[in-house]
Amino acid sequence: MAYRRGNPIVGFTPSFIPFQAVYQLIMVLVRPVNWFFYRIRIRGRENLRELRRAILVSNHTLIMDPAVIAHAIRPRRTYFTMLEETALIPYLGTFVRLLGALPIPEGGGALLSLQSAAGRALSLLGLLHFFPEGECYRWSQELQPFRPGAFLLACRLGLPVVPITTVLHERTWRGRAAVRILGRTIPVPPVVTVVIGSPVHPPAASSSGEAEAHLLRGAALAMSVEVREKMQSVIDTSRGSKGIYRGRMPRLVHREEGAEAEPERTARAI
Repeated sequence: MAYRRGNPIVGFTPSFIPFQAVYQLIMVLVRPVNWFFYRIRIRGRENLRELRRAILVSNHTLIMDPAVIAHAIRPRRTYFTMLEETALIPYLGTFVRLLGALPIPEGGGALLSLQSAAGRALSLLGLLHFFPEGECYRWSQELQPFRPGAFLLACRLGLPVVPITTVLHERTWRGRAAVRILGRTIPVPPVVTVVIGSPVHPPAASSSGEAEAHLLRGAALAMSVEVREKMQSVIDTSRGSKGIYRGRMPRLVHREEGAEAEPERTARAI
């Protein structure tokens, strides 16, 4: 079950019993954790009810974002895209894939490979999720520029994009924003509100060949800007706390010097 480069992106399906069992077990644990630590509130679930298939996008601000999103969209379930290097980590890679993570392959054909796998993923669960910021910016309420890959996929497949915005509000305990536990300073977790927005539909394709590809790229870029602005507006109108940003989360795997160029070109597309 360990993932290796070149393996199918969709490795586990709902018919695979461990794929269902691990997810249900983790959700039993995650839901009370979300309520206790984050006082989680969820708005807009009705925006998913009439959608059979869709691309989901959200800001990446919590280490537990996939668990928070999975909680918010229940009873629906989604596949989550992730960096291929995470899938390659022994045991952890298999575990997160059992939870529904799909590794994005590296190299020039990444988007085509993902498009091929997306059809299968969407036929199985109906939803496919992306973090278009590309990295986890811990507790950030200022969205980074979105990479257009998720939106290009939505345009190519003719699917709506559903923005899911995680809004954070600073919380204190006995008037303090952090507490000392076993000699360490631990920040008090913020209150989390997950807002599932109205779907944004891609424009209908009206040409073919190279002209269509050019138009799709332009439409995807415009969509990425529109969705980002909508999500930032949700944060701003909800008065998300912008003074609690804790920096970009370090990657689990560090690449050797000189090995970054090709994956970075792929990352800009995805």
